[in-house]
Amino acid sequence: MDISLPDAESTVEFGRQLGRALNEQYAEGGEQVHIILFYGDLGSGKTTFTRGFIEALPGGENAEVSSPSFTLCNSYPTTPSVIHCDLYRSEGALPDEVDEALDTESGLVLVEWAERIAAENLPPKRLDILFQVCKNNRLVTLSPYGKAAHCVLQKLARLRDSGE
Repeated sequence: MDISLPDAESTVEFGRQLGRALNEQYAEGGEQVHIILFYGDLGSGKTTFTRGFIEALPGGENAEVSSPSFTLCNSYPTTPSVIHCDLYRSEGALPDEVDEALDTESGLVLVEWAERIAAENLPPKRLDILFQVCKNNRLVTLSPYGKAAHCVLQKLARLRDSGE
């Protein structure tokens, strides 16, 4: 799924929409998305998107979302709980904290700079989001891996079509 975002405000709103779609998936029970991996250059909108996404989750309306470039991981007391990681400064092997987070089956793990994860360490069930800066906008490409991620994207498409 490709989505064109003209500015930072639309990037935050897109994050909110995906957060609402994920909330619907959680409310229904069944298999859940636990891992969302972000790819893209500096300034492409990864943290801006995350701000909207966290705001849309229960408990996230007052969260102060910032890039975890220096802290490696930030935690947010949302439902589901979120660990937001940034691998920009990581070279080689994954830091233990991120490696452990990727193995979890509870909560959500958002990872910026996922291109630094070796292919053999990529979780088989996840949602990948590629952020690209274009001349007049940002292009976001979502790639689902697993049934839960496909279901969330179907919910997202419905929300976007209805203007929610």
